[in-house]
Amino acid sequence: MWTGLLLLVALAAGEPLEDARESFEAGRYVEAEQQALQAPPSGAALYLVGLARFRLGRPAEALEALEAAGHASDGPEPDAWNFNRGACLYALGRFAEAEEAFARVREGAPLARVAWINAGFAAFDAGAPDRAAQWAERASPDASTAEALQVEELRALLSPAVNEGDEAYRQGLASFDASRFDEARAHFLRAAERQPDSGRARLMAGASAWRLGSRAEAREDLTAALALTLTPLDRATAYQYLDLISFGLRSSGPSLWVSASVGPGFDSNVLQVGVAARDVSGANADVVTASPFAEASVGITARFRLSDRLFAALSYGGSQRAYSESSVRDYSLQLHRATAAAEWEASCRVRVGFLAGGDIFFTGLADFRGLQASVNANAWLAWDETEHTSTRLDLGAAGKDGIGEEFAYLTGPRLDATLSQEWRLGRASITAWYRYRQDRIGTLEQSFTSEDTTLVSQTYVIPFGFTGHAVGASSRWQPLPWLTASLDTDVEWRRYLEDNALRVVTAGGATETWDVRRRHDTRFVLIPSVSARLSSHLRLTARYELLVNRSNIDTRLTDDDPAPCEGAEHLCHAYDATNGNYEKHGVMLQLEAVW
Repeated sequence: MWTGLLLLVALAAGEPLEDARESFEAGRYVEAEQQALQAPPSGAALYLVGLARFRLGRPAEALEALEAAGHASDGPEPDAWNFNRGACLYALGRFAEAEEAFARVREGAPLARVAWINAGFAAFDAGAPDRAAQWAERASPDASTAEALQVEELRALLSPAVNEGDEAYRQGLASFDASRFDEARAHFLRAAERQPDSGRARLMAGASAWRLGSRAEAREDLTAALALTLTPLDRATAYQYLDLISFGLRSSGPSLWVSASVGPGFDSNVLQVGVAARDVSGANADVVTASPFAEASVGITARFRLSDRLFAALSYGGSQRAYSESSVRDYSLQLHRATAAAEWEASCRVRVGFLAGGDIFFTGLADFRGLQASVNANAWLAWDETEHTSTRLDLGAAGKDGIGEEFAYLTGPRLDATLSQEWRLGRASITAWYRYRQDRIGTLEQSFTSEDTTLVSQTYVIPFGFTGHAVGASSRWQPLPWLTASLDTDVEWRRYLEDNALRVVTAGGATETWDVRRRHDTRFVLIPSVSARLSSHLRLTARYELLVNRSNIDTRLTDDDPAPCEGAEHLCHAYDATNGNYEKHGVMLQLEAVW
């Protein structure tokens, strides 16, 4: 008898059944039954009574309540109702009726494939193996990993035992279905010993090891299974399990993801955009730099298995952030990004990958225009030393182009080299990294009218290119299946490639360069976030961002010795182009839908 029968729950969340629903979800079935019986009569109340009774091991009474719910004017959704009727009938040993109930679940319903599998078990126990085989064949195409294992169990029942290996395999399936994975693995390994060419026994031994958290043993068994004879469905299942215990591009398996998100936020210092450098010279205390914003984004990612060891991914993402304060609306940003990546498993522990892509930024709302475009390439070498650690080296290059004369100073190449170490600790992971960066974008020259009658003009010379050394860490923790917390932090030391200066033309026609100073900054970033899964498709994320920048370029800095300021070089902070010492706080609440 199949013991893995699934009872699906579809409950209305409204009053007055809310308390009963919460009791049911918490596993307090006696309490849920009583609360549902005390609620005003309705199809939803009777349906909940039936579900609670089934969980309490009273299938006959459960079936009675479900039948009454089905005849109510506000009866439950028919697919779930038929499925749960089938579960009760199966538990009562009325297998032919159970098969009929499962068969009434409509094709295309979320639980249709599981219903077909259950119908197959019911047909088998009703003494109709031919019908059971037909249900197995119907459920096989496009089955998930869990569904494929159930199909395999049904097929095993349909094959008569011919030797000790088959019997050990069937014992393994029974133990696996009862979640006794250690015992199941022992049975499957014994079956593999009796039938050395049995790929399915090694496959299920690997599946049991994965359920036990033994990734190394699972990898060994699954790899061995792929070298033996497997049906197409079993081979696909083996690959799915290998994907689950792999790293890099392979870890998600072949898939297609579409996402969309929207949410409000607040930025305390919009002028420091942080995505693409913007000119902030001339900013003063009278300009409002804090603003609420709204942000929306869309994305699509497709992952492919090109061969046993080669995997690829294509992705596109677009986002729009719009600031509400009129003084900073021109800093609103729109981003479009597309990438193509491939990763090759050079050996069991070594991965080599390459990514190529492009970005384009737009700025402004009323005066919407291009800001910067770039093309980039990245190559990496990763070594998964153990099941819990990985070391990775990334080398990247990008060519950036400031769009139009206004943003021409944002043009130039960028080079990156990053070395990282990841530790995976059960539900938590930590990655520490070091990065060297050369960002060789250009220099902005910004002229302004001087109030000094001895000067004809003044022009700030503001270089944006720099070299930087950064260290950081990223951590992720999943304390509950639906809750994820993360923390990202880094410190970067930047040294700019050219000198900041103030170029002046005196009334006598002479051109002089004042306050020549090589800029160097220290930047600290901290980003904690918490994400809660609201349903299978919805996720809510709250994020806080802190940026602290400390610089030797700032008009508010005090000069210890006034003599250089009065000398020919005019080396004093009063002539600096901007205020380089600042803090930036950002908060955002994001609702994301994923399909």
